Amino acid sequence: MSFGNRTESRAAAVVMAAGLVVALGSLGCVTAPRLSMQAERCRIEVRMDPAAHRLVGRTVLDLVRTDGDALPAGQKPVSLELLLHPDLKITQLQTSGARGKYRGTVKTDPSDEDAEFAPRKHVVLLDNAVDSLTLFVEYQGELFQDVSAGEVLGEIHNVTMRAHIGEEGIYLADGYWYPKPVADEGADPILGDYVLIADPVPGLELAASAQRDPVLSAQTGWLAWRTPYPVDGMVLVGGPHEIHQATHNHVAINLHLKPSQAAHVEGLIDAVRRNLDRYEPLIGPYPAEEFAIVDNFFSSGFAFPTFTLLSSDVINMGKRLQTRHGMLDHEILHCWWGNGVHVDPRDGNWCEALTSYATNYYGYVLDGDEENARRKRRNYAHFLGRLKPEDDKPLDTFDREDGCGRGVGYKKGAMVFHMLARKIGQENFWAAMRRMTEEYVGAYASWDDIRRVCEESAGLSLETFFRQWVRGNGAPGLSVESARYDSADQTLTLALSQGEPTFELEVPIHITHAGGSRDVVVPLGTAFEEITVPLEIAPISVELDPDYHVFRKVPLEDIIPTTAGTRYGSSFACVLRAGEVQESYTSLQSIFQRSFEENECITRTVGSIETGALAERCALILGDAVHDPYVAGFLSAIEFPVRFTEEGFEFDGVTYADTGHAVLCTAAHPGVAGGGVTVLYANSDGAIPAARTVPMYDRSLVIFKNRRPVLRRDFEHRRIVQVER
Repeated sequence: MSFGNRTESRAAAVVMAAGLVVALGSLGCVTAPRLSMQAERCRIEVRMDPAAHRLVGRTVLDLVRTDGDALPAGQKPVSLELLLHPDLKITQLQTSGARGKYRGTVKTDPSDEDAEFAPRKHVVLLDNAVDSLTLFVEYQGELFQDVSAGEVLGEIHNVTMRAHIGEEGIYLADGYWYPKPVADEGADPILGDYVLIADPVPGLELAASAQRDPVLSAQTGWLAWRTPYPVDGMVLVGGPHEIHQATHNHVAINLHLKPSQAAHVEGLIDAVRRNLDRYEPLIGPYPAEEFAIVDNFFSSGFAFPTFTLLSSDVINMGKRLQTRHGMLDHEILHCWWGNGVHVDPRDGNWCEALTSYATNYYGYVLDGDEENARRKRRNYAHFLGRLKPEDDKPLDTFDREDGCGRGVGYKKGAMVFHMLARKIGQENFWAAMRRMTEEYVGAYASWDDIRRVCEESAGLSLETFFRQWVRGNGAPGLSVESARYDSADQTLTLALSQGEPTFELEVPIHITHAGGSRDVVVPLGTAFEEITVPLEIAPISVELDPDYHVFRKVPLEDIIPTTAGTRYGSSFACVLRAGEVQESYTSLQSIFQRSFEENECITRTVGSIETGALAERCALILGDAVHDPYVAGFLSAIEFPVRFTEEGFEFDGVTYADTGHAVLCTAAHPGVAGGGVTVLYANSDGAIPAARTVPMYDRSLVIFKNRRPVLRRDFEHRRIVQVER
């Protein structure tokens, strides 16, 4: 394979005038000091052969120094390092702006956990240090990954994928499929302007993280893209798709779908239009001229500049993908946050928190659905109750080495933005977000930048708020210790505690009285405090923040039971029918067991369950196992809310006997603090919900008919304190 003859770019022509020395092989030691550089412009040209998994590429890199030090005096050699996929080999390298020699590669450290795909370092020796130069690199090789090796049942992302070219599809993302320079760890990061030119691939449609450039495409005869603003890299994907097109205001909408997915076209286009109309008034104009939804050949829900890459299973969810908050709307908003306004790599990842707030949660607010908005706030707080102390790390460490996990990054993060919006006012918050779009698209932004625009929008200091909620860990353990009313003074005295460390809080209190109710907000800044509230009407009871506007650590016994509770704790039991077991049940067993060590799990079958087997273990009970006498007695003893009969099952006085009915129900396990007992029972094998979707239901009970939810319920325990007089 070769590129053939065509008009070269101006940068390429300049490079051709420079000298070239190629010295292939492994480089043992480079004594010259390393020059820290980053790309401010990058032009990538590729030709691909999916049948052979082959790529031939040529990249022009305009580099600038990023170490900030003064240039060394005199002509002293320095080294420049490039990173490239280990299966790609450099065949030519030229320099312009400094004389250089390609010296070879540095071996990959075999201790690297991702050594198979860790990029190889290629060393260029320059005669002397310069502030800028241009590199022209040609390279080729085969890019293949075992896609199935990274597929995990119940997981929605195959995060092992790096770079793959095949007839089933193309995925070139974070696998160093083009050369990238190595900068010092402490250097200020820069973003660059990228151009991508790709030879069309017969049978596959290509999409890139940029906008189509029809002028350049006409000049070269190939597909061409150009980034609409500076970015941190280029992504190229493709598949055996049909392209469906539409427009909405200034945005071209492109769908890259399989022929079998044609039924989803209208719904997906409507969903994109609906979300653009919903969010542009809040956060500013969509920052590009194109948005695409691309079907993917492995498990993914990835967002890139100008497009989202969704697995076939996700696209085939149909209306659930198109309308459920936190799915397609979440990916669309990443075109603003994360891929338009970039996360400063020197600080924590804020974009998942902000996007989760605006879609997963605030989507319900925009719908006027306060019930589900409250449910999201409650569940965010309940998640923290089960979080292990060693995992309770500051929000600003998300996506940093040894930082907090996804639960903190997404769930706590969403609640932090909810509290921030309440503190400064919703209108001020959205005004700040529009300013973020105006000032930071095509630039890096940090938590401090978010703080600045919010402070300027609201006209107040947020130093304490960000220090305790973003830079610090933990959350208050709020409770009402006592409440008493003095009728003579007409005052309600509340004894409030929050534990250590202390937070500066504004705590909502709901007060009920004979004539109705009243809501007040009281300040709390110490571990324990008695607060007096003037009240003309004698109160009956009080409840602390019943609508969960303050993120807090909820006691384990108050957390609603869900499947997350059954995957919590130190031991686990799965109970199955004797003999052959339906595959959906065994798949679900595998998903739940991944939360425990192998030696913490036991499996029991009907007729062979010893006394006490479930007494102190989180339990998953599947199918006909509910009819085992021991299981039936155990469920009765814990007052399981569903009763199982010969005809089907009963809940809340209603019998569900249709062959299409199934129930997923979790109750609190009395022998495991914070743990759960989950039952999945279906009246027929065809009614069993897909195993991979079961852990995604964050409800205590879901009843299905023909695998679609028809009833949802939560078993919530509310702490209501009676007022003493």
